[in-house]
Amino acid sequence: MCNNILFFRLYLLIVVSFLSIFSFFISKHLFRLVFNNLKFLFIFNQLKKEMSCNTDNYVSLFSFYVLRGNLSLSVALSEFILEMNDNFIDKYLVYDSLAYSYYSNSFYAVSEYYCFKVLSCSPHNYKMILNLANIYSDLGYKTKANDMFIRVGKLESDYLLS
Repeated sequence: MCNNILFFRLYLLIVVSFLSIFSFFISKHLFRLVFNNLKFLFIFNQLKKEMSCNTDNYVSLFSFYVLRGNLSLSVALSEFILEMNDNFIDKYLVYDSLAYSYYSNSFYAVSEYYCFKVLSCSPHNYKMILNLANIYSDLGYKTKANDMFIRVGKLESDYLLS
């Protein structure tokens, strides 16, 4: 009889410890979900009040969609910003965001296009050239990737010397 009570208490202790650990991880994910939704509502209400989109609002919304892994909404937001023709947001920031979205989801040709759009305005943007080198490396174009890495190295050394 005493052994049964001991095993029962041991069983209850194991179950309670497992459930407490499990509830910790569930509450952590619920907190993150509620926090992200409240952040989205705050940004949305701020956009409704101002009725204009500035760079901070765009970056916040874009990072929110990327954090949730929603490619279609991040691309739709960026394309909408490009169609608005507002001067509040730098177009090359939007092109950079689109290149990142497409690259992270393995649409390399489209990402390459937006990288070239950024480089058409600022040909010495070494971060974008590095992104192109990574795209070419992922595609297996070793000579193009090496050329881009060499170009990045030259630009970084020129940047550090000046």
